[in-house]
Amino acid sequence: MTEWGVVGVLIAIVGLIISIARPLLSLNTAITRLTTELDGLRKDIQNFTTKNESSHDRIWKKAAEQDATLGDHEHRLTVLEAKNT
Repeated sequence: MTEWGVVGVLIAIVGLIISIARPLLSLNTAITRLTTELDGLRKDIQNFTTKNESSHDRIWKKAAEQDATLGDHEHRLTVLEAKNT
């Protein structure tokens, strides 16, 4: 094999390494970015779940207050109807 043949083989090997390394680096960057985004989404969902539970607690508390008020009004109406008859 001549010197130029060796140089050609080395150039081919370097080209092969570059052609494999570039997509791997790009893939690694994309995976890192997606992992970061996924962590952010996890935190957002956790915050959403916490706020959602808090909102539901407030809604159920208000519904209980309204049930009590409605029960009181029904009692008052019953008393008024009994007086009128």
